[in-house]
Amino acid sequence: MKKIFLITFLGFMSMASFAQNKIDLTVKWNAAQSRYEVYAKPNFTNASFTWGTSQITVVVPASAPDNSLSVTSVNAGGWGVASSNQIFAPAADATHDFHAVQSSGQAVALTANTETLLYHFTFSDGQCRNGVRLFVNGSDPSSSASGMKGGDYSNAIDNGLVTDVYGVNYSNAGTSCSTCNITAPELIK
Repeated sequence: MKKIFLITFLGFMSMASFAQNKIDLTVKWNAAQSRYEVYAKPNFTNASFTWGTSQITVVVPASAPDNSLSVTSVNAGGWGVASSNQIFAPAADATHDFHAVQSSGQAVALTANTETLLYHFTFSDGQCRNGVRLFVNGSDPSSSASGMKGGDYSNAIDNGLVTDVYGVNYSNAGTSCSTCNITAPELIK
């Protein structure tokens, strides 16, 4: 009886600690590369995390071209935007466009509290725009909101076991195209 209890208890503790694994997300403007970059930052370390089918939705100003983003995958599978997974200036939020970038997943090395570049993207015209951010689950328009056409644009990260390990977005106030980063002492007066 003690063995069964111990095995059950250890299994429960293992599942409880696994359930608390979360991956937070952000998007940044990389001025040196002239591109936007989407990063994952886990609260755990796993040398070969099974990244399953996932979606990270990018929210951009409606002034951006009404075309697909040009996405380049780096980690966690082949990221891309299907034409059916984007909506331009819906009635529920006419100031933004929504691009659901999806991946079928792939194993990736993750280190606790360290950013991992997942993919980068540009607009079809190659221009930088202020205010690019990630979708906020529970705050941005849901699939039933006016003009969203039933599309689910929420963020979700499958851990390979059909468990969502998406946490929150960090530094998500919107990107800035400003590149005024003066650090050389001779330039500061």
